[in-house]
Amino acid sequence: MEPYLKVFADDLNAGKNDAQKNGIRTLSQRTISKCLFCGALTEVPDADKPMLHLSLYDPTGMLTVGYYTGNPDISTFLNETDLPVFVLCAAGGMRCTADECMPVLESVVPVSRALRDTFVVAAAADLIGLLEHADLSPDRKERICNMAEQALATVLTEHPVAAVPDDALLSTVEQVIRDISDEKNAVSLDLLLAALGENGISRETALAVLKTMIEDGDCYQPKPDIIRLL
Repeated sequence: MEPYLKVFADDLNAGKNDAQKNGIRTLSQRTISKCLFCGALTEVPDADKPMLHLSLYDPTGMLTVGYYTGNPDISTFLNETDLPVFVLCAAGGMRCTADECMPVLESVVPVSRALRDTFVVAAAADLIGLLEHADLSPDRKERICNMAEQALATVLTEHPVAAVPDDALLSTVEQVIRDISDEKNAVSLDLLLAALGENGISRETALAVLKTMIEDGDCYQPKPDIIRLL
């Protein structure tokens, strides 16, 4: 039985479609037709068609996947779930045309940030494990390493802040985000950290506060370098 391979968006997107084999030859040189993908779901299309497309974001980019509206479990989940949410997706095959191949979902389940981070670590380990025996060019190996590093950089770790951020600090960070964010309440993480630094909040403290806000559902990261208030 063909296994489900853990993949990142950039690995699939940078690969080559193979319509004849109903799969994708990824950047890491794996031929994939069944895969697992974990990312953030921020919106659901509003249309009445047999198949719709979803855009999911993981630490390496955006992946467009398809799903059949006739799948009751997926349709019910999408209709009843509050967004944004981290999801674990299983694609049981590809929908291929002459121009492209797209993963087709057979299941979608919500996951916690901790489980999302666990998936990122496991998928990165799979990528790095390939490099020992894969016949890849040095440039491609470097890109794969960078992809894994980019993904792992988004995994939450404990920072040296002993106390839980108090309400005043949380309010200050939220207000700074509102002051410098765009019309969608989104802001670059680097820009935010610089602005908080000007307010006397260190990088370590700022990251700890953002971790608390994400866990409390006050904000989320649609992309690794973006913070967005809910």
